[in-house]
Amino acid sequence: MSVASWFRNRLGMGPILDHLIPDHANTLSFVLGGIILVLGLVEGITGILLQQVYEPMPHESAAYSSVLYLTHHHLWNFVRNMHYWGAQAILFLVYIHMIRAYVSGSYKKPRELLWISGVVLLITVWLLSFSGSVLKWDQEGVEALGHNLELTNYLGPFGYWFSPEFAHQIPFLVRMNSAHVTILPVFALVLVGLHLYLLRIHGMSSLNGTPLAEREVPYSTHFKKMILYGSIAVGIIMVISAVVSAPLSTFGNPKIEVTKPDWYMLWVYAIEDLGGLQTVPYILAPAIIIMLLVPFIDRNLETSPAKRKLMMALLVAALLLYVGMTIFAAMTPPQSHLGMMK
Repeated sequence: MSVASWFRNRLGMGPILDHLIPDHANTLSFVLGGIILVLGLVEGITGILLQQVYEPMPHESAAYSSVLYLTHHHLWNFVRNMHYWGAQAILFLVYIHMIRAYVSGSYKKPRELLWISGVVLLITVWLLSFSGSVLKWDQEGVEALGHNLELTNYLGPFGYWFSPEFAHQIPFLVRMNSAHVTILPVFALVLVGLHLYLLRIHGMSSLNGTPLAEREVPYSTHFKKMILYGSIAVGIIMVISAVVSAPLSTFGNPKIEVTKPDWYMLWVYAIEDLGGLQTVPYILAPAIIIMLLVPFIDRNLETSPAKRKLMMALLVAALLLYVGMTIFAAMTPPQSHLGMMK
């Protein structure tokens, strides 16, 4: 008996690995979720390693100095690069994964909760990446925290947990570190568990809206594809991490604004450019609500993209708006957004 068979029998993995799935589930576009899981595991490992060195105290530049220490030692710098580029890859793949799910109508009845859990996972990944950028405590991190604090002031009681007054005796950077390494990862794990459970219950969605008879294969074949493609993705990130360092600017000065956020938040930065920081909640909240309500807006059972022209048009419009605002923010010089809310 092989080692794999021994664990399979002892852990009772048969019902999971042997259940049948459609053959198209092993195509790359349907394995994106598995690749994200593999990269998430790498993020957890590298994050644990970084925590052994990182000091989450803003006073006397302790946090920034600990990150500088990481960058000055090749092995630690490689671990930090893996963590950063892995996070960028996860963000990109989550976007592609959700676009694929939208196009294939994977949110249709009875998979509404699958879609909703995916949207909440996307928001969680945003928050993990945002909080990680603050922990560097460089100029970008200090400015990012400034935006966070000013928005919480504007949100009133809804933003109280994110304000310094919630635990005024604890430096806010310590609380941000707690959110990044404990609260958000635990929340993400619960959501991933729910997502996988719902996927097991409802099965893989059809391909291009075609519910025709299709050859079925054991889920173990999908698991192998997940490991294969995930390993390739990790290999690519390792190569990038060996040659391109994660960004780190100068020690943060809260009195100036000279940086922009990472690519995934540039569209929000464009909103600030055009309407000020106070307009962000009025645009971000409805956008998230609309994403959550997609399964209830498009309620017919048709999943073929060709027969859902309105929903496809809305997707194209949303992507063009997202890309357009991202390009706009990238091409315009940094603006001052803090201290403008009355």
